[in-house]
Amino acid sequence: MSCILRKVQEILSYQFSLNEKEIQPETKLALELGADSRDILELMATFEITFDVEIDYEDVVEIITVQDIINYIDNKQKARDELYKNLL
Repeated sequence: MSCILRKVQEILSYQFSLNEKEIQPETKLALELGADSRDILELMATFEITFDVEIDYEDVVEIITVQDIINYIDNKQKARDELYKNLL
């Protein structure tokens, strides 16, 4: 299990008062967790701080599942790391 998944599960379980095992990659934020637009914005801010990435708000509408979050964060971290590598 990826460290991104574990941390996302931890954040979501805290936010929605669930057991981490209930949150799987295929879990849908709105339909299964009951996340509303305010929850989503709070989560995105938490993910930005936790994973040191910038989440573009126009991309948020495409984040439906936990796996979407994981993929987005992973791609942002890879792009950031590549940028830093090229600067050195």
